[in-house]
Amino acid sequence: MNKIGVALCMACFFTSFTVSAAESHKVKFPHCQNLDADAVGDSVKNDYQQNRIVSWPKDREKLGQADPVIWVNSKEIAGKNGQWKVPLTVRGMNTDIHYTVVVDCTAGTADYQS
Repeated sequence: MNKIGVALCMACFFTSFTVSAAESHKVKFPHCQNLDADAVGDSVKNDYQQNRIVSWPKDREKLGQADPVIWVNSKEIAGKNGQWKVPLTVRGMNTDIHYTVVVDCTAGTADYQS
């Protein structure tokens, strides 16, 4: 009985750690219905560079700088009908941060998922 209790506690601990490690930031994003994949990727890169790095202190702290190198691999952008998934990489002095940015052009939102 004690072994089962310990196993359940361990499972709960690791599950809560995994859930807290993944973050999501839903933000307003310019409407982009008429843009192609490359243009949406450029918009995501510019949005992060001009708006997110400035307002997300945890990213600056994690990266170790306020002016990281940011890129999007346009070959990995997927989507249609105004719904896009854009892989975004942000490289700082300390580490890299990888986001999958889910853009909804109709709603004017972007969800940065790490």
